[in-house]
Amino acid sequence: MKIAIYARVSSETQAKEGTINSQIEALKDYAKAHDLTISHECIDDGYSGTTLERPGLDQLRDLTQSGSIEGVLILSPDRLSRNQANQIILLEEFKKRKIQVIFTNQNFENNPEGNLMMNIQGVIAEYERAKIIDRMRRGTIHAIKKGQINGSNPPYGYCYIPKDNNSVGHWEINPEEARIVRYVYDLYINQDVKGTAIVKRLRNENIPCRNLNWWSGQIYSILKNEVYTGMAYMLRHHKVESKRTPKSKQYRKNKNSTNELRPREDWFGIPVPAIIDREVWNKAQELLKQNAYRARRNNNKHNYLLRGLVVCGLCGSMVSGYVSNKSTYYSCGAKRNKNVTSKPHDEIIQVKHKPFDEKIWSGLTELLSDPENIKAQLGKRIKAKKEKLSFNQSFDEFDKELNQLDVQEKRILDAYREAIISLEELKAQKMKISDRRGFIEAKKKAILSHTEGLGQQKITMGMLGDVSARFQRAMAKADFAKREKLANLLVNSVTLKTDKAIVNGNIPIDKLDALTTPHLSGAFFLLTIYFPRTNNPSRGH
Repeated sequence: MKIAIYARVSSETQAKEGTINSQIEALKDYAKAHDLTISHECIDDGYSGTTLERPGLDQLRDLTQSGSIEGVLILSPDRLSRNQANQIILLEEFKKRKIQVIFTNQNFENNPEGNLMMNIQGVIAEYERAKIIDRMRRGTIHAIKKGQINGSNPPYGYCYIPKDNNSVGHWEINPEEARIVRYVYDLYINQDVKGTAIVKRLRNENIPCRNLNWWSGQIYSILKNEVYTGMAYMLRHHKVESKRTPKSKQYRKNKNSTNELRPREDWFGIPVPAIIDREVWNKAQELLKQNAYRARRNNNKHNYLLRGLVVCGLCGSMVSGYVSNKSTYYSCGAKRNKNVTSKPHDEIIQVKHKPFDEKIWSGLTELLSDPENIKAQLGKRIKAKKEKLSFNQSFDEFDKELNQLDVQEKRILDAYREAIISLEELKAQKMKISDRRGFIEAKKKAILSHTEGLGQQKITMGMLGDVSARFQRAMAKADFAKREKLANLLVNSVTLKTDKAIVNGNIPIDKLDALTTPHLSGAFFLLTIYFPRTNNPSRGH
């Protein structure tokens, strides 16, 4: 009898270990012993048995459809499919085409009793698979709850310490890499150096990398990774079926091939030594968000002066550049785009971008020519802060308590490492310390803001006049690139409404360089720009 053999292993590990070869060898031995002629070999090496979309299986079904074979030789029913419903579909398909199916490990007679036994075995195989998956999941969770790091490839800045008789597998700080992590955060936050420029800096300084060379993806991965604050989260993702249609008609070895983020409450946190402070990490996330809004991306055709600075006065969503009938606008997308999550509104918040940019620029120029107005706004802000804030505790007391909390945290981490306290006790203590630290840092930040506000009383008219004059000189001869830089320095946000825009800004006061040093406190101002309503564009692209 002319037959095809079918063999399958499901995991990449089994495929690499060559276990498929043992199946093929067993099938060939069986065929030789029973006088069967093998004309085709249909192999699925590393494909899951839960799906019918397999290259070897499709080849087998094509052979049965064309009548090229008389029978199929398979090791066992679960090699054909792990899903009972799929197994029944395939066996019915072979039966209709009068293809004899032979299993080497079991011999099922072609009668109701034989079919019943095959179905029972299919149910058991499916049950076993579900049981194995559940056991693996529970085993992984149990190990994580004991403090076991899931995965031996740590983020840059850490090294993996394998499990031994005294401790579970964990991460420890790699001093040299940790220094580079702090350097990357310093460049990005304090020196305003972006990802690609950081890469060039690291390459020029011959700073070693785990891979062949530094690239921007590594830098942004470091900047976004929360583990550097002292908590590694396990089981953050789970595998789901991809929602995207594949660009090519290639087979998927696993149906659930896409990582999906679990809800944060389902994550498992394991304390690790911190490399940076939580406040530093939060600042990096704010800057990443701001830079994402202001990035040019692929738009090199239209120059938007206020890119990433304009927000809708009705729903709070970003007001982005928009092109319609060859005209450019700043337009809120809450009404235009169906995928916007902010609350939609009937009013169309938009304005022609070029006249609007000119109005804002002219308004800033006029404001800087009137230091008295800036001084008056500054005085009102300081007065409001004085009335709102009152504190009795000094910075020294806050710093002292924060240092004590750091010592406490180190002690409980050491106690956990020595198995003196359990993971649950560690988490509870860490949570208390974290809550207290957050409370103290919030009060300290409020005092700092208050102190900065009071310090602004020392800003004199002479200082304002000098800084205003410097800005005016720079603005008078600025090209678009310089204008954009100055606008980002002066303007915090522009709130766009139906008939006006409110500019919230800050004029940095610094005796060294008021034009190039970002993120400085200074003279805050509000500027209101009125404009006529524009006609709504009829279509956009």
